[in-house]
Amino acid sequence: MSMHRTYRSAVAVFFFSVMTLLASPAAFSQSDAVAKVAGILSEMQHFPSDAQKESLAAISNDSSHSDAIRTIATAVRNIQHKAQPDDVSALKEVRDSASASEAEKQLASIVLDFHHQPSDQAKEKLKNLAM
Repeated sequence: MSMHRTYRSAVAVFFFSVMTLLASPAAFSQSDAVAKVAGILSEMQHFPSDAQKESLAAISNDSSHSDAIRTIATAVRNIQHKAQPDDVSALKEVRDSASASEAEKQLASIVLDFHHQPSDQAKEKLKNLAM
């Protein structure tokens, strides 16, 4: 029985070690950026506030983030009641991209559908993404 506990402990240590290596700081940073953009979108009406624009600009200009989230942050920063024509094609590329995360694809779709504010359905999705 003691050997069984030792084996379980070794497996647990191995699993924890692997998970620690996989959870890179860049991945955490990326999910923080997604959560930040989702939080801003969920509160937004018509266009972002000056403080929100500053936060979005910081994400857009941070090269440690993916091109997808940087594109989305730029598009959200530019919203004036809806996504601006210059941002629509880039958002569609993110939405349809094989390399973008599911969260990034959802955000791109929500920004494309944004009309004065997010829909109730979009707000539910944003709530989950902002966590």
